Amino acid sequence: MRKVVLYLLVVLLLGGVLIPMNGYAASDEHRELKSEINKVRQEKGTPFTKEEMGNIQNQVKDKLATDPNKVKTLTDYWENEPNDSFNQSNLLNLDDTVYGTFEWEDVDMYQIEVKNPMELLVSGTAQRGIDLGFLLADGYGNWLEPDAADVFDGIQVQLYMIPEGTYYIGAVDLEGGGSDSMYALSAMNMEYIQRISGDDRYETAIEIARAGWPDGADNVVLATGTTFPDALAGAPLAFQMDAPILLTPKAKLDQRVRKLMKDFGVKKVTILGGPNAVSSAVENELKKELKLTVNRIQGDNRYETAAAIAETLLPNRTAVVAYGGNFPDALSMAPYAAMYGHPIFLTDINELSQATKKAMSSYTKTYVIGGPNAISEKVSKQLPSPTRIQGNDRYETSIAVTKKLDLPTGGVFVATGEGFADALTGSVLAAKFGAPTILTKKNQLPDSTYNFFKEEQTTDYIILGGESAVGTGVEDDIFSVD
Repeated sequence: MRKVVLYLLVVLLLGGVLIPMNGYAASDEHRELKSEINKVRQEKGTPFTKEEMGNIQNQVKDKLATDPNKVKTLTDYWENEPNDSFNQSNLLNLDDTVYGTFEWEDVDMYQIEVKNPMELLVSGTAQRGIDLGFLLADGYGNWLEPDAADVFDGIQVQLYMIPEGTYYIGAVDLEGGGSDSMYALSAMNMEYIQRISGDDRYETAIEIARAGWPDGADNVVLATGTTFPDALAGAPLAFQMDAPILLTPKAKLDQRVRKLMKDFGVKKVTILGGPNAVSSAVENELKKELKLTVNRIQGDNRYETAAAIAETLLPNRTAVVAYGGNFPDALSMAPYAAMYGHPIFLTDINELSQATKKAMSSYTKTYVIGGPNAISEKVSKQLPSPTRIQGNDRYETSIAVTKKLDLPTGGVFVATGEGFADALTGSVLAAKFGAPTILTKKNQLPDSTYNFFKEEQTTDYIILGGESAVGTGVEDDIFSVD
């Protein structure tokens, strides 16, 4: 009798689930979950598209390695028994991987906290000897049917469109268990939003540099943080030099930028624009105090500066021409121009600037960015084999660039269309990722952008700048994209 009382006490302490004292799970829980998993497997479900599966494969293949020697270098996260019921579930953080083994008729439960609506991807694989099955349950213990499911190279993947809340992953060996073989499980947000930002535009540029050049850089490009004209054409040069673009006030080098240059081990600085953009005092500080090699690229105006930058690039037969009186169109094109080494030239609306006109003899094709209100047909006709890319506004033009040039849309950079700094300094990082920069309003996605993300099934977003540039309303809109 005392043994029975002690046994029942252990049951109560362990959450009211009948778990034998040797640690094995009760077979009825195993049978219930196994039945639900088999029910889902028997239904055809919705397989992932080829493009979706390619994206998923890249994300989860290394994450779910089951080589024990490799696992030791990847994570210290192993299941913590007993975890055989909802009440005993182990906490699993999004994007983490958990490893475990199954006893006979064992059920392993993991709890996930979802703070925003998302597309949750649950993936798993196992060594030989385990027929792994798993399923997601809501906070009330109801097993959910995945919105899509598929298998590749022995890795099972399930996608769930879910609101915020508490969820559980239940995993079993469909053959019963009892082997020493190991399984791996992971859960990740397929709509991944990351923000790169600092306290101001100068610090945001620094954080972008740290994200894109974690091991430092020999070269940096330096531009004024107060006005846009001289820096508009800088992305192709910075990409060619494998250099981040940093910003500084005109009169004195920002001390945070100075520190970054030391941290990065910078050897050479290329300044864009004349002393009216970045002063001689800044140049002297770089040379005399930091002992750096400094090269300044400048012209008498923004058009000549852009042409001078073009002369430093490797030969290319295609040029980009954008309106020099504003920044959005040039910056929407900057990542693509950087990737392919196309120089960016500037012009007025109704008159082709002399510096640009003179340079055009070296090119056989041009991309004209923006509509006739930005660059007139009169100007466009003076350019070699012009192809115009335009939208109804700056936001639609950034989308038009992405569509026309067939840029990948699985992952995008998002920057404000109301200021130049973040899109400028982020353009080289976007080029390194092979991704477009999509412009947005401060507090909400334009309808055209929302629909674009929905149509393209974009899953990864990197927001450039703080909440004063791209507000949390934009994040909310992104999360709501179906």
